Amino acid sequence: MVKTNNVVRIHLKTDTQNRDELIDFCLHNPTAQYVAIGWSCVYDVTLSPIVTFEDHYQAVQMWNKNGNHRMNSVFNKFRTTKENDLFWTRDVDGMYWICRAKGSAEAYYDDELDIGARVPVEAYKYGTEVPGQIKAAFTRSNGGTAETFRDEAVIAFSQYAFNKLSGRDVYDVAKIKGGNILDNLPDFDLEELVISYIQIKDDYYVLSNSIAKKSTTTKIECEFMSRDKNNPKRAVVQVKGGKTKRLDAMDFKEFVNDGYIVYLYAHGRVDNVGKIANVVEIDPAELLSFYQEYKSVLPDSITQWESLFE
Repeated sequence: MVKTNNVVRIHLKTDTQNRDELIDFCLHNPTAQYVAIGWSCVYDVTLSPIVTFEDHYQAVQMWNKNGNHRMNSVFNKFRTTKENDLFWTRDVDGMYWICRAKGSAEAYYDDELDIGARVPVEAYKYGTEVPGQIKAAFTRSNGGTAETFRDEAVIAFSQYAFNKLSGRDVYDVAKIKGGNILDNLPDFDLEELVISYIQIKDDYYVLSNSIAKKSTTTKIECEFMSRDKNNPKRAVVQVKGGKTKRLDAMDFKEFVNDGYIVYLYAHGRVDNVGKIANVVEIDPAELLSFYQEYKSVLPDSITQWESLFE
């Protein structure tokens, strides 16, 4: 088994008008699969032949320099790619794919699909229920063409996902030691767990695409409405993961004054809870008990982490 700490999110979005064909070329080809980047235009303007990826890299670098453009970071990620590095990408149906590099990047010219370079991969469709940090990397504004994941839990999950889908123990997946699942859940998935808790235990529903009002110090994850038509209530929630992070109930006075019930979860501590009405501190032990009781109906993006923790 092998180890790799290089896990990259990449958008398969070259400057082509035929993205369906690009995805088919990269992921749906039964004989060969790839992750690919564009800048095929440099093949027509360079004075030197482009044979290797390094040739393509240098040609794009010169093209950018002449046009006063910055070099896209995806080129450096391709430049350092080696066998067994991992990529996450997404197709036009919103399905996420995990891809293992079968070798280093290579020059490849396709004017119609605007491909200038590619990495040969072994790719598997994972589905839509990926961990929140992976999903957020694809939806983040100004996230660029590619982004490297640093979180050890995401790296371990990516290795685990490839092993599971390929049916082979390619990667030696390091278990994350210490604590329970609440200690180790990435922030996005901890937020999802707390939001599920509020909806199921206290009979609320999340307002779709809600962005609650903000104070100068506090960001609210989302807004809820009660399902009880005889007792309409509004609520908001804030979540802080990590063993030492804290919240202060007094920072949420503005929301209480506006008629909200405020739910707070901080694995470290919530200060001053007793000094302000309508602030509910979610106890970590109660949240863990909720997870154990309801995990059969919780999103896979939460429960799939369990196999990685010791």
